[in-house]
Amino acid sequence: MEGRGPTQIANQLKAEGTLNITAYRLKEGRSTNHPEPNDPCDWNARSISDILSRREYTGCTVNFKTYSNSIWDKAKRMNPIENQVVFLQYTSGHH
Repeated sequence: MEGRGPTQIANQLKAEGTLNITAYRLKEGRSTNHPEPNDPCDWNARSISDILSRREYTGCTVNFKTYSNSIWDKAKRMNPIENQVVFLQYTSGHH
C-alpha cells in the first residue's frame, strides 16, 4: 500500500472499518480456529505481514500448489515451489 509498513496498513484498515480475517470468515459462515474478536476491525501487523508474504495476495496466480499421488489418493500434498507455476500480475502504472 504505497510504501507503508505492516503497522501503518493495519491502522489504515482499522480506520476504514475493514473486517479482520477472523471477523470476515465468521461473517461469511466459514470456520476459524480463533474466537470472535472484540473489535472486528482490529488488525495487527503480523496478520498484514503474513498476507503480504503470500504470492496469491500480491496479484499473482499460483497453480499446482498441491498434488496427489493418484486419482484414488484423496490426500493433498504440498508441491515444492520449484514445481509450482506462478503467473505474475504486471501493471504499467497507467490506467
